[in-house]
Amino acid sequence: MSKGLKWPLLVLAGGALIVAGVSYQLWLPWVAGDFGGDTARANGNPISAGYNPDLEGTSLDDATVDAGTSPLDSASRRSGTEGEADESAIAPGSDRSGKGVELGASPENAGAKVDQATAAGDAKAEGAEKDATEEEEPPQPIETVEGQQINPNLGGALGEVSGKRIKGWVQDKFEPEAALFVEIQIDDEVVYDLRADKKQDHKTLGVIWWFDEPEPAKLQDSERHVVRALVYRKDQHGKTELRGSPRVKTVGEYPRGKLEEATPEKGISGYAWDPDTPNKPVNLIVRIDGETVSELKADAKNEELKKRKIAPTDDCAFNIPWPEQLGDGVEHTVQVFAVDSGAGTEHEIDGSPRVVDSRSGLANAAPFGGFDICNKVVLAGWAWDEDAGTGSIDVEIWIDNELFAQVPANSKRDTLRNSKVTPDPFHGFVTTTPTALLDGATHTVRVYALNYPSGVKVEVNGSPKQYRLEENTPPMGGFWAASDNTLRGWAADPDLNTEPCEIEIYIDGKLWQKQKADHKESWLIGSGFAPNAEHGFAIKPPDFCKDGENHDVQILAINYPDGPAQDLGTRTIGVNSTFPGFWTGDKLLDTRVEKGLYVSGVSPWYDAYHKDVKPGDVLLEYEGIIAGTTEVKDKNGNITTPGTMTTDFRIWLNTNKKKDDVVHFKFWRDGETYEVDIKMGEIVGK
Repeated sequence: MSKGLKWPLLVLAGGALIVAGVSYQLWLPWVAGDFGGDTARANGNPISAGYNPDLEGTSLDDATVDAGTSPLDSASRRSGTEGEADESAIAPGSDRSGKGVELGASPENAGAKVDQATAAGDAKAEGAEKDATEEEEPPQPIETVEGQQINPNLGGALGEVSGKRIKGWVQDKFEPEAALFVEIQIDDEVVYDLRADKKQDHKTLGVIWWFDEPEPAKLQDSERHVVRALVYRKDQHGKTELRGSPRVKTVGEYPRGKLEEATPEKGISGYAWDPDTPNKPVNLIVRIDGETVSELKADAKNEELKKRKIAPTDDCAFNIPWPEQLGDGVEHTVQVFAVDSGAGTEHEIDGSPRVVDSRSGLANAAPFGGFDICNKVVLAGWAWDEDAGTGSIDVEIWIDNELFAQVPANSKRDTLRNSKVTPDPFHGFVTTTPTALLDGATHTVRVYALNYPSGVKVEVNGSPKQYRLEENTPPMGGFWAASDNTLRGWAADPDLNTEPCEIEIYIDGKLWQKQKADHKESWLIGSGFAPNAEHGFAIKPPDFCKDGENHDVQILAINYPDGPAQDLGTRTIGVNSTFPGFWTGDKLLDTRVEKGLYVSGVSPWYDAYHKDVKPGDVLLEYEGIIAGTTEVKDKNGNITTPGTMTTDFRIWLNTNKKKDDVVHFKFWRDGETYEVDIKMGEIVGK
């Protein structure tokens, strides 16, 4: 460098440094990404647990829906792409509320603000800023670290998904009258964009908005589809997936029905229909000990079926006289099958098989089991026959009405023994998914448990399943316990094989921690849920949860390599619920009972299972209180007689009973009543 240029350049450089130092407040925000105003808000990672209360047992009558009061123009119900949606079929026990909490500013933004405050040196302004930050602000919708946008203010549920309609409800907890929209995805493609335009003032939820799309074209091909529903507002960021979403649906539904009677006095009777052809009587096949004794149509009249909305018509009942061979004093197995009007396949209806009581002492119990895993890696489930004791039985796996394999149900499933469903754990079955299922077409997979030592085979619970090869298998898992000291559960992604998948833990809508589910859970080995034991989690909640307040904890399993996360559930730390060991529904599915609560499920982990309460029973009384009665009000709206429906029953339990209390119940089953004392259990969290 020439001596003539050296000093001028040094002078210019020094001047530039002085200017930069004086004007740093102008250029520093650009470097830090803080441009002031509303856009200066930093992004964090909260996710809402949503507000998806349990609507089981509550009346969501379409007659109460008020479209006239809608602030939304029904003429503009659709926006953007085509859209549709469905009714809320709400699962039990999921009362939860999300609390949106904004994370702190990013380090860069925080640094910029500190520099600015320091440069200003104005203590009064600093105090004002502090006061402003202490003001309570409404939760802000923020993207998660996975890029999924969640709006913690929004919630709802996806209910009916069928060829007839997609329907459900949504709400904004903080602005009930806000315009809400629902995005419907089918097989990961946005096909409908609906406006929820039917308002209802629900007695427990407050203002909710229904959406309904009739006869969705994408669901009319009898193929397997994955349907998702997400609620959003056009004036806010973020979409929240509804409860009950995603839903796997194959239109071309199986016949439904129930075997109600199998007695000498009333013969073999019940009802059946095919949802695909509801106005056409379905064909039935009656078998005794595996031999066909009658073929008939379900076309008899029973006015209770339509009156109580059990079936679409009142002329889909059936009855045949008591067959002579059932009066020989020997135990027999009675089965009723409905024939699918489209595919011609046979489907055993509810209440079948029915074992006719032995009069000679000869007994052969029917086997039972479950088919719970069907993905591109494994087919798995369990089966047991009490006649075999601790011995195993075989199951048959059928694909598209052809026998694929017969495999032993002898793999280890610790949960079977721990819940006392079986005397030992060796009654699971696991088999590698055959290549026949991996061709991209929709297939029907069925599993039958073979009777021991002989007799009719029985289709297990969860069968049949529709399967079509998925490019990305979603993770599986469960969040089964939450307390102030431990969060317990498991998560596994079949696409990761033996590698643990990641989970995210959100507390009150805010991301608290992200970690791998790699805690050892030995019971997973041989279950089919995971190939090895290192897929559990046992996490200690943070100390800030021990502040005497309730905190909602939600856990998501992250999908690998991409795709929506799997919600493992939300539990509230510090709130436990009294549980009778069985679930009930208000709708009675048996025409022989006038009132009561229908037992929709029984948990093998609780006392009710071991007292022989079964799905399909009807709860008539609890501690002398008649079940299944609605509340009565006087002309002033005051309740004169409390209700005893499902919701009322749960409130009564949690108000009056606690864990290990014994409650006296009266049930009805197959024309007879029975009474039993049941020890109450507890669901940890909520």
